[in-house]
Amino acid sequence: MQSSFPPFRQASSFILGVLILLGPIPEAHARKRKPQKVVRIRSINVEVKNIFDPSVRGENYWPYRVANAVHIRTRPSVILKQLLVRPGDVVNPTLLEESERNLRALPFVKDAKIVQVPTPNGDVDLLVHTQDTWTTQPQLNFGSEGGQNHSSAGIQEENVLGYGKSLDYFYRKNPEGISNEFGYGDPQILNTRLQLNSAFLDTPTGNEEHVNIAQPFYSLETRAASGLAVDRVLGLQKVYENGNQTTAYNQDHLNVDGFAGLRLNDDAINVHRTQLRYHYIQDTYRNDAATTPGTLPKRKALSGPLLKWSLQQSDFIKETFVDRAERIEDVNLGHQTSFEGGYSDRWLGATESALPFTALDQFGFGGDGPWFGLVSYGASGRYNLYASDQLGGRLVNSLYFANLTYYRHLLPEFPLTGVLHFEAAHLQNGDTTNLLSLGGNTGLRGFKVNAFTGNKTGLFNAETRFFYPYEVLHLAFLGGAAFFDAGEAQPQGNAFRSQDIHADVGAGLRIGLTRSTEGSVVRIDLAYAIGPIQQDNRWILSISTGQGFKRASNSYAKFADVPNQ
Repeated sequence: MQSSFPPFRQASSFILGVLILLGPIPEAHARKRKPQKVVRIRSINVEVKNIFDPSVRGENYWPYRVANAVHIRTRPSVILKQLLVRPGDVVNPTLLEESERNLRALPFVKDAKIVQVPTPNGDVDLLVHTQDTWTTQPQLNFGSEGGQNHSSAGIQEENVLGYGKSLDYFYRKNPEGISNEFGYGDPQILNTRLQLNSAFLDTPTGNEEHVNIAQPFYSLETRAASGLAVDRVLGLQKVYENGNQTTAYNQDHLNVDGFAGLRLNDDAINVHRTQLRYHYIQDTYRNDAATTPGTLPKRKALSGPLLKWSLQQSDFIKETFVDRAERIEDVNLGHQTSFEGGYSDRWLGATESALPFTALDQFGFGGDGPWFGLVSYGASGRYNLYASDQLGGRLVNSLYFANLTYYRHLLPEFPLTGVLHFEAAHLQNGDTTNLLSLGGNTGLRGFKVNAFTGNKTGLFNAETRFFYPYEVLHLAFLGGAAFFDAGEAQPQGNAFRSQDIHADVGAGLRIGLTRSTEGSVVRIDLAYAIGPIQQDNRWILSISTGQGFKRASNSYAKFADVPNQ
C-alpha cells in the first residue's frame, strides 16, 4: 500500500531522523596511555622477516627454508615510505600507531610493530619489525554458493620483486561462461604517495576496464587528496525476481569520477574533511535474445558536481579471531560520518535534472572487554526534478539501510567467538537493475543465489566461530562454525509477514591461511533450509573465501557509495 505522504516529505523525515540520531556526535578521545615526555627520533631501522622464522621451532624444516629462499622479501624502502614519521620528528604515539595500521593493511605484511629504543642522548631510535606473507600465488579454485558452481585458475603476485606492486592474471569459469582478468596495482608510483589500481576483463558477455589513480587521504593528518577513476563495463545484465530470471539486456555502463579534497581542522583524533567531486554516469541498453518485451530500460545519464563533508574519528582497537584467523584486525569504533549532495542537469549531459544525496554514519561501541559492536546506517539516492520518462518532484532509486554486528569472545583462552548480525534495507522507486536480493551469496546460505528479491529486506545471522588454538604445520588455523540465518524480501506494496521469513541452519569448516596475503579464511558450509521452500533441495553446500555474511551491504551490495564490508 502506498503511503499518503508525498515522497519528498518521506525523505525529509528520514534524513531529519538521521540527523537527530547523529547529533551531536561526541568527540573521540585517544585511548588511555601513559604520559610521555617530548623526545625526537634519531634514526629509523627496518627489519623485514621472511615468511618463516628459522629461530622458531618447527619453521626450520626444509620446505620452509625453500619457501624463504625463493621468496623476495619486501624492500625496506617500501616499508619506510608507509611510515608517517621521519628522523628528526618528535615522537608522536598517534602517528606511530597509525603507521602500524597502515603497514598491517598491506596484503604482503603479516604483522607490523614499531619499537622505540632509547639512546644515550635522550632521543630514540625506531625499530620497525614486519613479517612477510607468501605473495606468489598460483591459484586453482573451485567454489559453490547458492547452488551455483564457479572455478578459477591463474597467478597473483602481491609484491613484485619486493617493491609492493601487484600483478595478476585469472581464468574464471561460472554458469555464465569463461572470463579472463588482468590486473596491476602500484601503491607508490615513482616512490610517491600516488596510487594506481587497474583491472581489465574479457567476460562471457562483454568486457570491463577499471582504472583508478589517486593520492588518497593516506593518514588522518593528510592535508589534501585528489584522484580520478574511470570504469567501463559492457555486458549482459540479468534481472531476477525470487530466484527466477525475468529478463536480460545488454548494458553499456560508463562511470567517470574525479575528486579533490582538503582537511579542515588540526585535530588528529576528530578529522573534518571536504571533497569536491564531479561525476558522469551513463547507462545505455540494447536488446538481447532473452529480453522480455517492454522491459528494456531507457538510456540514463547523470552529470554534475557533488560536495561532501566527512568526519573521521580515530578510536581503534586491536582484535584477533574475529573475521580472520590470528591476524590483528584494526577496528575503528569512532564515528565515520559523511554527508554529500550535488546537482545533475541536462545542460551538463544528463538525461534528467536531479539532486543526488548520500548520508552515512558508522561507529562502534564496547571494546574495553571481551565484546564490541559495529553500527552503520544511512541513505543514498537522488531527488528527481525532471526526467523524460518519470514524474518530476520525487525520490528515485533511494536506499535506506541499517546494520548492527555484535562480536563476543566467549572464552578467554580459546578462539571461540560469537557473532550476531542484523540488517534492514528499503529501496524507494528503484531502478529495475537494482532490486534488493537475499540468497546463498548474500547471507541466506540455505538458499540459491538471488532466491528472494524485492524493494525491502531484513536479514538476521547468528554464528559461533571457533579455531584450534595452535597453528597447524605453521601454515593454517583449523576450525569450524555453527550458524543460523533468517531473512525476508518483499516487493513494492507488500509488508513484511512472519510466514514469509526464510531460515536455515548449518555448520561448516574454517581454514585460516596464516601465511597468505590478507590472512584469508576458506569457508566450507553446509546449510539446511527450514520451513516451506521453492527450490529442489533443502541442502546447499557453499565453498568460498571470507565469512558467510558481511558486516554491511549483504542485500544491497550492488549499490555504490554505501558501506560494503
